[in-house]
Amino acid sequence: MGDTSARPGISRRSLLTGVVLVAVATGYGIFAGRQFGRRGSDTHAFDQPLVRAAHAMTPMPRHLGTITPENTRELYLVTVISDQQDVTFGLTLLILRAIIVLTLGGLGMVMLTAGSTEWEIRSETALRGPAPEFD
Repeated sequence: MGDTSARPGISRRSLLTGVVLVAVATGYGIFAGRQFGRRGSDTHAFDQPLVRAAHAMTPMPRHLGTITPENTRELYLVTVISDQQDVTFGLTLLILRAIIVLTLGGLGMVMLTAGSTEWEIRSETALRGPAPEFD
């Protein structure tokens, strides 16, 4: 019989990597949800490359910077357009963050599945012993 107390490090590493990836994905998902509700809070977020990408994907309308509102209706329209752009930017950033969360979470689940499957196979092999050799 094989040594049943010996658990190879590869399955343990896969399990730990999977747990860490799922934990990071959960934490980043919570962060993304909280950041979505705060207007203008992304200027100091740690994921600035992602924020810059979202800004590049949702540019401000060109004519908005040149318009000088002359009455309250024009001021209202400019305000609505800028608010809609803020919402579009926020949703774009939330979707980009969700892509990262789902990718990390999925990879973590794959690592957990691979590690637990390997653990079970090695445990079963250790209990049964090596396969008999045929001459």
